[in-house]
Amino acid sequence: MSPTAIPGNLILKNEMVEADPFFNNVSLLLHGDGANGSTTIVDSSPSPKTGIAVGDAQISTAQSKFGGSSIVFDKVDDRITYASSNDFAFGTGDFTIEFWAYSRDVSGSTQRGFCQISSVTGGLAPTGDGVAIHHGIGTGGIRAAIGPSDRLFSSTGLLTTNTWFHIALTRSGTTAFLFVDGVIVDSITNTTNLSQNNFVLGGYFSTSFLYDGYIDDLRITKGVARYTANFTPPTAPFPEVLG
Repeated sequence: MSPTAIPGNLILKNEMVEADPFFNNVSLLLHGDGANGSTTIVDSSPSPKTGIAVGDAQISTAQSKFGGSSIVFDKVDDRITYASSNDFAFGTGDFTIEFWAYSRDVSGSTQRGFCQISSVTGGLAPTGDGVAIHHGIGTGGIRAAIGPSDRLFSSTGLLTTNTWFHIALTRSGTTAFLFVDGVIVDSITNTTNLSQNNFVLGGYFSTSFLYDGYIDDLRITKGVARYTANFTPPTAPFPEVLG
């Protein structure tokens, strides 16, 4: 059978479209695509949410992992905030938070935050029973906080500046895992009821712990631990098709 041609494209009728069997569980999907300087951050999840760009947070074509652009933050006052949603409250269930990060500063002196799920009152991560992922104590480390007391760490020197890294935090049952480039760097037992439901990208809900760098292809999945062992990081943008 001959392929069907569309101007500018070639589509094969038997072509397989990449799909995500857990797409309906995706709470937030940010590809970071768009025109340079745009403050419109498109959410491609099944229940799209509107992010508010604070400071100079915007789309940048200076760096990208996929798609030719990403979201840039300058650590001064930049962040993107999302209103409360049950999609960010994981309860005692499984979850996955993952993204690509390209950091211009990997020092841990101010615990520069990639993202946080919290109340809107701000402060150190997390406020109440939420989640945060940030550069760790010491240069090149990474740290995750789950609830008011449980922490996952990596060694210093793991992350370097001006390099794309895939970062993932998951919880499966009562075990939480922190990954960098598909490799487990720490795991702990965690049973916290994660009830907070406000999300911020590029820092915390404050102006003291803001990120300096680029974030691309962020995906939050509620109810699914996508990774529980070492894995190969994604080689293409996250799919937007259920399958």
